[in-house]
Amino acid sequence: MEKADHPSIDAPGTRAGIISFSPWVPTAIAACLMLLGIFQVRQIIDLKSQLQISRTDAARLRESNALTDLRLATLAARDAVKDASYASSQIVVAWDPYQHQGVVAMQNLPAPAAGHDYQLWVLDPGAETPLSAGLLTASRPFAVKPIGTQNPGFAISLEPSGGSPVPTGPILFAVAPGP
Repeated sequence: MEKADHPSIDAPGTRAGIISFSPWVPTAIAACLMLLGIFQVRQIIDLKSQLQISRTDAARLRESNALTDLRLATLAARDAVKDASYASSQIVVAWDPYQHQGVVAMQNLPAPAAGHDYQLWVLDPGAETPLSAGLLTASRPFAVKPIGTQNPGFAISLEPSGGSPVPTGPILFAVAPGP
């Protein structure tokens, strides 16, 4: 091999191992990187859109499955209650054990005595005291902190106006916790 046949190898006036590029190569590389970045941003936007659709579908699925886990409890008037006006009252609680919330529906419940309110209680066998679900003025939704059972009991007591942190008045209606 002669040096004249290969001018890039130690030929006089050349630098060994350096390849020169045309001035447009850095611009082309920058353009390719920019296109790659645009492509990745577009992928991220598409993924975010798919995630939102998945979340919406999951929420719809949870909502439709919620009805299968819904627990219905009919509260019965306590035998100790002597007032006959409570006998025709009908009270039903629809309870969602996973959301720790429910709806109470009442029919024919007489107005509470002056200076008193009806208060709904959630009965959790693992709790020290019943959990207040609020005052009952009409059929309404309610929620309580997480409890240790999926099938709690419920009770309605007659409390002083404004309610009480624990039951103090007579328990008028109740249903025991389920298994």
